[in-house]
Amino acid sequence: MAKNKLKQEIYKEIQDEMGGDLQEIEQICESQFEYLEKIMKRGAFDSVRLSYFGRFHVNPNRLKKLNDAAFQRRKLSSSNKSGS
Repeated sequence: MAKNKLKQEIYKEIQDEMGGDLQEIEQICESQFEYLEKIMKRGAFDSVRLSYFGRFHVNPNRLKKLNDAAFQRRKLSSSNKSGS
């Protein structure tokens, strides 16, 4: 189910207007944001455009910080596993 009440209300309105299963409607609505998240996590992009929402991009300096932090977490995680 949706994480907040507003989303639940929107999904319910869509269901009332279009019919269909509430879970299916939620999956359809959330899929574009899951796609955006997946692309942004990869880090190899200039920008991503979602119709009717706009173009999303990451500041290169912010991306470097995020990637460095992720690398450090992986490094610590792998050293903990090998040290155990």
